[in-house]
Amino acid sequence: MRRNYNLSDDELVQYGYTVLEHLNSDLPDFTSMDADLNEDKRSDLAAKIEVALRDGGDEANKSEIGQKTETLLSEMSNARKLYNQLRYWVLKTYPRSKAIQRQFGIGRFTKVSRNQTSLIGFFYELSETVKQYMTELTAAGATEAFLNEVIAQADKMKNAEVQQEVVKGNRTVSTAERIGRLNEIYDILREFNAAAEFTYFAQPEKREFYRTPAGTPSVEEEESLEA
Repeated sequence: MRRNYNLSDDELVQYGYTVLEHLNSDLPDFTSMDADLNEDKRSDLAAKIEVALRDGGDEANKSEIGQKTETLLSEMSNARKLYNQLRYWVLKTYPRSKAIQRQFGIGRFTKVSRNQTSLIGFFYELSETVKQYMTELTAAGATEAFLNEVIAQADKMKNAEVQQEVVKGNRTVSTAERIGRLNEIYDILREFNAAAEFTYFAQPEKREFYRTPAGTPSVEEEESLEA
């Protein structure tokens, strides 16, 4: 969604909060000039700004994505450790069977381990191979608890990946919703800004209270300059 304002989100909220403070005393001046700029309009602006202040902005979403990414990276790191340990038992159990070693991915693990999608897919294949040869591996000394941990690791990584993608998707939705709310705040501020031009024509110092912060022309102003 496109932002209709050329301020940062925080600057827009601060601008709105400043206008609200002045409207506590100035609202009757606007209402006498334009009946639509009444207490309902001020309350609507206040409610939207309150939501924006509580929203936390995109940083909160980034933080949550970061946490989910850390979880996924941790599970991938654990998968590599488990595989290196499994490799020991495979070579001990089948020292002369290159075919079985290849089934366990020996010789190609380093390549697939660099990519999360490849690593997850590899571990799903590996879990089936471990199940196939569990009796021989346990006879060689590998514990069932360890082998079951290897089997479960694919699901752990997949779940972590899904959670990461869910948060990324939620961020896209919440960002669009947040920009929509901020656009609504800006639209109301534009109304008061336009009205202030007439309401405080003879009081330029008060007119400045409602002007969009300097150096950040509105989208409409920029488009008129480009025309």
